[in-house]
Amino acid sequence: MRRCEFCDSPVAADAVVCPVCKEEIAEETLERLLPLLKRPDEPEVQRIGIIQRMWGTIRRPAPTYRDIGQRPDSAGPFFIVMINALIMGVLMLLMTSRFTTTVQLFDPIANATVPTQVSVLTGPQAISFWMVGLGTMVPNILIGMIFLIVGSAFAHIAIKILGGSGKRGQTISIVGYSMMPVLLVRLIAILLIFTTVPTIAIGTAETNAATVITQIYNSSVWTTIDYLTTGAFLWTGFLLIFGIREAHNTSTQWAAVISIACIIVLIWTFWQMH
Repeated sequence: MRRCEFCDSPVAADAVVCPVCKEEIAEETLERLLPLLKRPDEPEVQRIGIIQRMWGTIRRPAPTYRDIGQRPDSAGPFFIVMINALIMGVLMLLMTSRFTTTVQLFDPIANATVPTQVSVLTGPQAISFWMVGLGTMVPNILIGMIFLIVGSAFAHIAIKILGGSGKRGQTISIVGYSMMPVLLVRLIAILLIFTTVPTIAIGTAETNAATVITQIYNSSVWTTIDYLTTGAFLWTGFLLIFGIREAHNTSTQWAAVISIACIIVLIWTFWQMH
């Protein structure tokens, strides 16, 4: 809710005419400065599916979040958490595949065994590397659910303190769908690994999962991915403005304030976990 600038009566956040004094209410400052933040003209938008919602948050956030706010769901956010965990597992396996070790293989031409460099994913300890790579999906699912639940709770409390309406289910839905930029950055990270990470030869004594994982987390590429993820969180904050505004009937300015607070906590938590 906000107040009419002429008679100070409470009016709906998206009202353009005051129901009391009938004066035309000025457009919100943020919507004037950033036309992308303007509310959809239609009070009711067409219902769309989960995949369309995921793509819509990137392509047409205003009408998409109106649909999410009017018809929230928990399946979409859970699906995003699962996809993120799957991509993180792929990222870890891709990084691991860049490490090679020396094994003795039979050369039919030389009719003898010769030292050959192979990926650790196909070497003698391949099973342990595959288990570690795929195993990263489990903690990423847990972390994703924690971020979703705790982040939604923090946002919902802030919304209620500032006078917003709406239910917890709506908050969970908008927070979950707002993590779509993180998925896009994960996909960019896959391309980054393919194009920039060279093959790294390691000695036989260093061919163990713990050593390789440590080198991955300490690599410059992984640090770059972390910075890209931080940028995705800022994008997430921008999307939250649409979601909070539509689901909880707040002004764009108050939605922006709540979004900024949520993203500060999210980014701080993300880097504290590193």
